[in-house]
Amino acid sequence: MTNSNRLRTAFLAKQNHLLAALEIVPDLTGHGTTIGDDYEANWARVLREFLPARYGIAKGQVMDSQGGISDQIDLLIYDAQYTPLLARTANGDLFVPAEAVYAAFEVKQEMNKQFMEYAGSKIASVRELHRTSVEVPFAAGTYPPKPPIPILGGLLTTRNGWADLEGEAAVQAVLSLSGSRQVDIGCALRGVAFNRRNENTADTPEYSEPDMTLMFFLVRLFGRLQEVGAVAAVDVDAYMSALDLGDEPGS
Repeated sequence: MTNSNRLRTAFLAKQNHLLAALEIVPDLTGHGTTIGDDYEANWARVLREFLPARYGIAKGQVMDSQGGISDQIDLLIYDAQYTPLLARTANGDLFVPAEAVYAAFEVKQEMNKQFMEYAGSKIASVRELHRTSVEVPFAAGTYPPKPPIPILGGLLTTRNGWADLEGEAAVQAVLSLSGSRQVDIGCALRGVAFNRRNENTADTPEYSEPDMTLMFFLVRLFGRLQEVGAVAAVDVDAYMSALDLGDEPGS
């Protein structure tokens, strides 16, 4: 067996393992919230196993230094190396600074136009938050403030609701969302994964082969994370000012 065949076999095994975990959930419980939580947990586990440790994976909300807060996001990819987290709830959900976010994903059972639009709205609630950036000191001086990185938005599902994978319905469902609502990347394990490279164009998204959806998604996701590099350095003083952490009690 060649090395490329070994790699393909390994990814197919991971994909089948994830499918088995996702598809057993409805058989064990009829409770919608529990099913959703299990889908999210399985996707989070796969991302943690594949991505380097510098990327944190969690469910939660995103906050900015001006008091803005996003919708609840099923899966956030955030900087786990340089950016402090604001808080963790009793059930493990995070409040993540807006500056730390690499990507926001909605998790559903089926990929279709309705859920694509729903995911776009959730993603927009993250992208529209205020993000700070400050200089970063190093041995010979300081790096200037880095512009905030573009935040990836995606949709992760088990099934594909499009009858024609690369036909008009699939393309229009993806291209209909632009600006802060754009869905850049997604994966329907039993169907298709897609990667939209360009914004505000009519370019057809790139689609996976039906049997390699997970491999396509993970490799394309990591490539796009590599492209943006590190997140901008957060202005901690801006958050302190918003929280009045510098004031004396009773002032």
